Amino acid sequence: MMPSWPEVNAAVLAVLGDFGRSRRPVDRSSHSNGHPDVFVERLFSLRHAEGIGEVEEVQVAPGTVVTPLARDLLRRRRISLRVVSSREAATSRSILQGEWGFAIESRSGQVEAIRRGLLEDWSEIGSDSVQAARWVVGGDGRGAFVVTDEASVSAWRAGRIEGIRAATVADPEAVSRAIRHLGANLIVVEASGRSIYLLKQIGDRFRRGGAPIIPEWLEMEAVR
Repeated sequence: MMPSWPEVNAAVLAVLGDFGRSRRPVDRSSHSNGHPDVFVERLFSLRHAEGIGEVEEVQVAPGTVVTPLARDLLRRRRISLRVVSSREAATSRSILQGEWGFAIESRSGQVEAIRRGLLEDWSEIGSDSVQAARWVVGGDGRGAFVVTDEASVSAWRAGRIEGIRAATVADPEAVSRAIRHLGANLIVVEASGRSIYLLKQIGDRFRRGGAPIIPEWLEMEAVR
């Protein structure tokens, strides 16, 4: 349900009232949208406030509306609110959207056609899954798409790189599951039997998931 005009107006005034007040250091270990930077969505609601971890400050993009209930909860938890610059917000949006690359280690006769198709939206980052994996862990919000002749071997090689969550997929639905359950940051697809159109569909589904985020259950496993 959309907030009423009085709620929106009050929220805007609340944000403006807090602007410039607090400059305390930020604990960047947790954030409501899964990234340690700026909240860039249009509406910061009670649901978002409830999902915040132990931080001292919440940073929001210019134009983000913070609802009164969300602001009240932040105040009770002694979490300050700050509106950042447009430049900081733009950087955070870029991270949220992700950075995407591909590698082709297939010897299929349609390799060049696959490459041309992917180059419209992706950056070529290497010639095998290991190079792709190293690229992924070399920066924030990165995801890689590997086209190969043997997915199991490629995924195994990539998975040996710390920080890689590789998944072998056959269709867009499998990509969605890999994102949802694993937070996959590298997907491996076999070229055989798949059209360039299907490969692009698989890649598009991967990108639409946004910058890969490690799922909570896997974070908990890592600290055991």
